[in-house]
This record gives sequence, C-alpha cells and structure tokens, in this order.
Amino acid sequence: MLWIELFVPRQRCKNCGFTFSYNYGLGLVRSSTEAFRMQIIKRCQGRSIKDVSCEYHLPYTTVERWFYLYAPDQLVEESAKQICVDEFALRKGHNYATSVLNTKTGRILAILPHRNQEAITSVLQKITGTIRAVVSDLAPAMAYAIQTVFPFAIHVLDRFHLVQFFTDAQQRRRRYLDEAKKHHKSRFIDRCLARKSEELTAEERGFVAEWKKEDFHTKRIYQALNHMRYVLKAITMTQAKRRLKEWFKRYQFQKCGVVSKIAKTLIAREKATKHDCFTAFKLHHI
Repeated sequence: MLWIELFVPRQRCKNCGFTFSYNYGLGLVRSSTEAFRMQIIKRCQGRSIKDVSCEYHLPYTTVERWFYLYAPDQLVEESAKQICVDEFALRKGHNYATSVLNTKTGRILAILPHRNQEAITSVLQKITGTIRAVVSDLAPAMAYAIQTVFPFAIHVLDRFHLVQFFTDAQQRRRRYLDEAKKHHKSRFIDRCLARKSEELTAEERGFVAEWKKEDFHTKRIYQALNHMRYVLKAITMTQAKRRLKEWFKRYQFQKCGVVSKIAKTLIAREKATKHDCFTAFKLHHI
C-alpha cells in the first residue's frame, strides 16, 4: 500500500466568511480517504488491531473505530470451531454493539446492536459450525448467553480483560504516590506498573521498587498481577488448577481490599479462568 500525506489547510472565503477545506478532489473524510481506510481494514484480517496500528503509526483507537465502522461490509459466512465474542463502542459511553469473530482467521462472523443478554444470544445464534470453544470477558450476560446457545462448548476467559482488572486497580491507586502528583508522570507510572519486570530498564525497575515501598496496596496489586501472569503460563489443565489454587490461597483474604475483590470475582468464574490459564495450548489442539 502506498499513500501520500498532504497538508490540507482550513480556508475562509473573504466574501461570505464561509470556512472550508480544499481536498484536491480526493474525497477526504476528516483527515483520510475512504480508500486508505479500507486498505487499513484489510490489513487487520488475521492480525491484531494493535499490530496494524503500530505498523502504520496510527492511533489504536482510530484503527479500531475504522475497523468496526466498516465491519458490516466485511462479514463472511464460514464455519468456525472457536469464536470470540465481545462488545465494542459505536459511540463510547452511549451506543454499544456485540461482535463475534473466528479466532482462527480473525474474520468477523456477526454483528448486532446492543450488549445485553438478548443481543448476545441473538448474535451467537447466527454462527454456524460445531463450536467447541468461546472466548469472552467476565460479564454475566456473556456467560449466560454462551451457556444457552453453546452448552457443550468450553468457555474461555479472555486474559486481556483478566489483566485489565489489575491495571485498572493500579491506575486508581496511582494518585496516592508522590510521583503521580506530577501530571506528566502519570502515564509513565501506569506503563511501568503494567509491564513485566523483564521488559523494564534498570532505572524503571528502581522506580517500581520505590513505589512499592511507598504504598502497601500498590505493592500487593503489583505482586498479584505478576503472580497471575505466572499462572497464565500454564500449558496443561492440571498445572493450571494447581497454580490457580495457590493464587487463590494467597490472595483471597488479602488485606488489600481490591486484590481480595478480584480474587472473589475469579472464584465465581473459576472454571472459565482455568481454561484461560492454558488457552493457547488448548485452542491449538481443539
């Protein structure tokens, strides 16, 4: 794909005062052409949106918005064995929809407005094929709909949403750190606390060690997150059960309330969490 970046200034008519932009006849939609957007969407087939946004130096949210904007035109009819169901925002905070993807090909199989249990059930009923595994988040409506439509399928918890429990808790706790009072440091703190220790520089690991000493709850959330990452590396169900049991035993009655709450939430969905702990291994052999 080849594209050209042009400077398109806003102009004002001296006679009528009307403000306009000259788009050279390219059919610009805000700051990009529809042809460019469609090419970016094609690159998302079989790949993650994050990879595409990094490759073309575009904001993740922009590529995600384009992907779902043109998603209804990209629907395909194909049989699937493993699917992923999730909600997405048509207008954040206002309108949402539910989509189903084939985990093997990355293609969108169905989309339906709303994100309640009825909408999720309806969109799942549109899927053809012998479904053996369904990946979703922890929403109760998702669990009920999956159990209703595919009662014999393995329900796998999406590890992105699982890790997000901890990263959201860290962001809420961040304001208690002295360093966070410097507003330009907020993103830096979030990045350091969310990433694995081996991915940080020696200086960043030093900052993390200081923050853990400074705030007890930050330390407990950080430890629980990295322990959960260890649990997620399990490659067999026996190993997943053992590691998850150890995690529950250690954090279920923690003095840190938010960690204890996360543990209780996961206990309520223990079966799906266990399957998530060896998702890659399991889905590869289904």
